Amino acid sequence: MARSNKLMLVKAVEGLGVPGDIVKVRAGYARNFLLPRDLAAPVSADSLKKVAAVHKRAALMVKKELDVAKSKQEVLRSITLHIVAKSGEGGHLYGSVTGAMVSEALAKHKVTIDPSDVVLDNPIKELGIYQVTLRLHPEVMGLVKVYVVAAPPEKAEAKK
Repeated sequence: MARSNKLMLVKAVEGLGVPGDIVKVRAGYARNFLLPRDLAAPVSADSLKKVAAVHKRAALMVKKELDVAKSKQEVLRSITLHIVAKSGEGGHLYGSVTGAMVSEALAKHKVTIDPSDVVLDNPIKELGIYQVTLRLHPEVMGLVKVYVVAAPPEKAEAKK
């Protein structure tokens, strides 16, 4: 084992870093914890080349994800959602509009958003027009206009 306290992380270590990071740790921590558990490896010229390649690929992926999020943001500007919900007198909903409902409505427009990425500061419990924020990327937020409209009243079936 190398006595060097400069190691490259092979797996993510909480409080220390992510795979590919070069970290300096005390020799005992390296010898007794990181190296035996295959969480890190000694730094070599070959491993440094691999780290550079991993970081380059990661940077390209981050840029691609950011570009996709920005294009989604542009598409969302032209979308208006209509969510039909049952309501009582005065426009108060029986229940509330959820992130899943907004996500489903967006899917009809061929836009995929995870329900957990729909940011509702307060539950939507009234009929009306709302601006709903969507988390598209850690750096990009989108807005979509949502019309919450009343469901047509259910007609009682005619008795025979």
